[in-house]
Amino acid sequence: MTLTRLAFKTLLQRPARTLLTIVSVAASVAVLFSLLSFNGGYQAGLKKQMQQMGVHLMVVPIGCPYEAASLVLEGGEIATYLSDDIVEKIAEMEGVAIAAPSLMHAIVRPEDGRTDIYLGIDGEHLALKNWWRLNDGRKPGAALLNNPNSLLMGWDAALIERREEIGEKMWVPEIETEFAVTGILEPTGTQDDGFFYVPLNTAQKLFDLDGQITAVQVRLTDPALAAEVADELEVAFPGAEIIRMEELLGSMTALMDSARALIFAIVAVVIAISGVGVLNTMLMSVFERTREIGVLRATGAGRLHVFGLVWTESLVLTGIGGAVGLGLAAVAARGVESIIKRFVPMAPVEAMTQFDPRAALICVLAILGVGLVAGIYPSLRAANIRTIEALRSE
Repeated sequence: MTLTRLAFKTLLQRPARTLLTIVSVAASVAVLFSLLSFNGGYQAGLKKQMQQMGVHLMVVPIGCPYEAASLVLEGGEIATYLSDDIVEKIAEMEGVAIAAPSLMHAIVRPEDGRTDIYLGIDGEHLALKNWWRLNDGRKPGAALLNNPNSLLMGWDAALIERREEIGEKMWVPEIETEFAVTGILEPTGTQDDGFFYVPLNTAQKLFDLDGQITAVQVRLTDPALAAEVADELEVAFPGAEIIRMEELLGSMTALMDSARALIFAIVAVVIAISGVGVLNTMLMSVFERTREIGVLRATGAGRLHVFGLVWTESLVLTGIGGAVGLGLAAVAARGVESIIKRFVPMAPVEAMTQFDPRAALICVLAILGVGLVAGIYPSLRAANIRTIEALRSE
């Protein structure tokens, strides 16, 4: 405690230099904290965007994977089917968040010059499409599919059928079935707008496809697991094709890796600059206090005492600067974030920088490490000053 008080007293003897050093350390810590917080927010933001894409993997009947994927995504029919008992097995696999089965079937209506695509789905499909909203603003829930004759309509499908009200009846003569409209989706700008959604069990019965499905769309807990989970699926289900969204996921993952490398390169430079600043300040302090150190040695202070005093001063400098820097980061983090976003590709629009206790702890440990390392040489130099030469210096 006595050594710390002495270190404070010594630093206060040169307030201008001490203040400038604290400011430089504080600025470095503020930038470091902002970068670390932004990095965490950026990774989370990209993962959120990837999650909102809905599908990371698709399991479809064996055949040409690209043709099968195109048919499912664009609204066609697949000639072969999967057994729906694989859905539960897929859902239980590690890394799988949602496994949503679907059964697609087309009803050709030549008199109207169109083909209606009916998609049998269950509640998992609605969870997968978590960005869907009904035209009254509500989020669609599994209750929309509770009734076997429930019909959820895409925006374009509702326009074609001229349906606007919930509860309206729609007779489909080709399958001799009457549906009750339980919801109409807001436009999504995708092929989802053109589908007629019915309960999966209903679709299987109406189209004589009991126990069969055309695809299982898979969302993962972490998109980076796509390759690993796809390999496991290929081994577990040799009679199915696994469609990987590798190109898109690979690009997004590469962006995340690039951002991480860029941010930590900047962090390394910031830490190095802080270390040089503290080292320079402490060396100048030792040179100016040569006579003072000589007096301390002459009055009984050992080399270890002198070393400890100078080293404590460097720790006090960096400690105060670190505390000030964290406070500064809380005020200026958003400004730093806006600058970083100009250089980071596909940065999410929402705020990325938030207070992160782990980032704060890393900053504190990093800056104290800088103080420890930067203070070694000045402390050794002060401890090795010869008493006689020090007393003779002016």
